Amino acid sequence: MNNQIYLIGDVHGCYKTLCALIDRLPRGTDSKICFVGDLIDRGEGSFEVVQLAIQRGYAAVMGNHEYRLLQHKDAFLRGETPSDPRWFYLNGGAQTFASYAKASRAQKLAHLKFLSNLPLYLELAEFKNAQGRRLVASHSAIGRMWALRNSHGDSAAEFRWHVLCGRDDFSQNEGVFNVYGHTPIASPDITKFSANIDTGCVYKHDFGRLCALEFPSMRVFIQENVEDGE
Repeated sequence: MNNQIYLIGDVHGCYKTLCALIDRLPRGTDSKICFVGDLIDRGEGSFEVVQLAIQRGYAAVMGNHEYRLLQHKDAFLRGETPSDPRWFYLNGGAQTFASYAKASRAQKLAHLKFLSNLPLYLELAEFKNAQGRRLVASHSAIGRMWALRNSHGDSAAEFRWHVLCGRDDFSQNEGVFNVYGHTPIASPDITKFSANIDTGCVYKHDFGRLCALEFPSMRVFIQENVEDGE
């Protein structure tokens, strides 16, 4: 199994569920893991999720929730309510701030450094599927914007917005197998050229499952939300 990588969908602070999912992988915590963004917000364990990723050296790409936190890093360091009430109160920022309530300034700075260094996408060319498509991990589907990945200025900003927040663009790209999340769905949607693996872990009453995709075998691991201790 050393030649497999495990792509994990949007965790959103569901630390207990994440640990339960990793325990089910063939090599457990020693598995090669890559998160497709949104490790934080909404759930109660954002601090623990990020700490685990740092300690175990797991790979990740940036999600729109990490990006939003970084926009308010000064308020985060001070423990003050930021200036974006919609993100803070309606999209999980408050839960993230609460999970860091007992964290030291040094821990907060270390986590901010980790999050700020997350790439918009990871092109993992050493992993290819049976059709020879190389693996690309991103938060939202790269779609038609893949051609702009090395752009500058307005085009770079357009690419960033698309891979952080875009929806409904599932265009395929030659030679690429894109694994992404961002839009929660009941079951992973796997095609010949892409896979959405956000099974809405934090939305327990609507979806409530965390997904890991073993690549290139395409084996799927699903873990029910266990944040309440079930």
